[in-house]
Amino acid sequence: MNSLYQKIWSEAKPYYLTSRPMDVKHIEWFIEMVETICQIEKLDESLLMPLAILHDVGYATLTNPKTANYYDKDIRRAHMKAGAEIAEKILKQVKYPDDKSKKIIEYIGIHDNWAFGEVDMYLQDNILGTFKDFDYLWIYTKIGFDAIKIVLKKNDLQMLQHLKDEVSPIHGKKPFSSNYTKELRESYLKEREKDLHITFKKNIP
Repeated sequence: MNSLYQKIWSEAKPYYLTSRPMDVKHIEWFIEMVETICQIEKLDESLLMPLAILHDVGYATLTNPKTANYYDKDIRRAHMKAGAEIAEKILKQVKYPDDKSKKIIEYIGIHDNWAFGEVDMYLQDNILGTFKDFDYLWIYTKIGFDAIKIVLKKNDLQMLQHLKDEVSPIHGKKPFSSNYTKELRESYLKEREKDLHITFKKNIP
């Protein structure tokens, strides 16, 4: 990660440390994913990386971010609005290019709009579509799986079934923006199935 992205992360991290318990790990994983996908798909890292780092900073402004139900649509709207404002402040502070900053702030202000039935933007914009893929796939990781099952009040088997039954936020049109993210979902599912198999095997008398 280059020095400018590191500055953005240094400014954003304090917000995440006071926000949801999983957020720092979420962003660290996201950073790795962006570095990989930008090499594979030749995407504009100068847009996707700051978007990945900053997209959820708005959760820190909630009254009780550590216990909030972030599946609630009002909370989704609130964190996008607050996140765009915080992102603008951080990007100015690190002297990020104005034209790039404007687009990143716009993305942050709408990044969860799929939850409100607005999906065309993810089909028409590879940066936003790829971002959506990874934000969606986070709950397939071990850390994301364990964090979200608590929010959804599911046990391990129920959470695994939830992932198997769940469809992409833009289902019916173009579930994934690249073969890489499509294959990543299958890989993560196999990992979570293996985790549960090992767990249950250990618990058999």
